[in-house]
Amino acid sequence: SICGLPCMLSSFLPGQEEGNVPYVEQNGFGAYSGDPAVIANTVSEWLETPEMLAQMKEKALEASRPSATLDIAKDLANIA
Repeated sequence: SICGLPCMLSSFLPGQEEGNVPYVEQNGFGAYSGDPAVIANTVSEWLETPEMLAQMKEKALEASRPSATLDIAKDLANIA
């Protein structure tokens, strides 16, 4: 989401990444499907609808946390 791009999720690691699916879908900047046909149709729809892409870009940027990795590293360094 940091780049303002829609996110098409096709899989996730149970537990570790499972929360990414509802986060992306509920925040309106992506979708999930493990079915290649659904993925192709979804991405095609996005690319054919500039207004939808613009809205998804805005939502992705709103949800982004560019400093998250650095914040986590700092927190871990403070634990040690």
